[in-house]
Amino acid sequence: MAMKATGTTNTFRTVMAVAVVVIGLAVTADQMTAASAGGSSAGGGAGGVGSAMVDQPVRAETVLNADSSPAVFGRAASARDAFGFPVGTKRTGKHVHDGLQSADYDEVVEIDGAGQPLAQTQFDSAGRLVSAVRFDSPPTFLSKVTREAAAGSAIRGLSAFSATVAGEYEANDNPVMGGWDVHWDRSQDGIRVRGDETRVHLWADGRIQSVARVEHRLAASPRRSLGKDDAMRIVTGQFDRWFAGRGSGYAVQGIDLEWVAPNAAFDSGKLAAAGTPYRLAWVANVKPTGVAADYLALVTVYVDAGDGTVIGGDVVE
Repeated sequence: MAMKATGTTNTFRTVMAVAVVVIGLAVTADQMTAASAGGSSAGGGAGGVGSAMVDQPVRAETVLNADSSPAVFGRAASARDAFGFPVGTKRTGKHVHDGLQSADYDEVVEIDGAGQPLAQTQFDSAGRLVSAVRFDSPPTFLSKVTREAAAGSAIRGLSAFSATVAGEYEANDNPVMGGWDVHWDRSQDGIRVRGDETRVHLWADGRIQSVARVEHRLAASPRRSLGKDDAMRIVTGQFDRWFAGRGSGYAVQGIDLEWVAPNAAFDSGKLAAAGTPYRLAWVANVKPTGVAADYLALVTVYVDAGDGTVIGGDVVE
């Protein structure tokens, strides 16, 4: 679908420049809000951001041990064994509060006899796997398994840890690290969760080297969902208003139902707090034409699948 509007170039440039600035401000504000959430906890752990942006530290670490936190260490041992990671002579643990990212996680590290880390696992506050990685190096020469065998190895490791994946996978050579990358997009009730995924890197011989999972909390599905045609009318109506009389047009390249993170891309008053649940939305990709194409390559708009409001999106300059 393509639309065309005519008018002055300068007005349009001003309007869209403001939109881009709003997006930048929204990102900055989100970072500052998250940083402020660091509170008065003691900080300064390795890799911490420190207090350059705020008066108080944004990272705090608390030591964990197997006696006080058996569930954490038990999960770490299960992940280590499921993924075939090396076993250390001792294990260390810590709880990390990262105020900048508004995240809390538990971390367990396998240590060898020389005090060197062998493997590391991290879990979120709900006990779900965030990442796992082994630090030892593979032998110099490894026979390479097939793409299907690499995917099978990844699936077996995830299944052994009861980490479920669904849908089709992608398995590709990793030209930088060697070996294989196997990847699944997350879906809920058959609908993609935008940005959520499970990714496994394997050595050439099929042994798992790392696992990373991104999984956000989801809001409840709306009782009544907006239809695709209604969502399209909302999108085109929005762009008609944005582009009216500004020498530009647009073409809707596609619109799909996805779970998305609300943001303030087009309304600074809708800045979402870190950790806000993802919402079901129609996601429209719109390609500007005319004057707008000189400044914008693509505009993505999220339309709430329940109430039809625009809840965010993205701009590619």
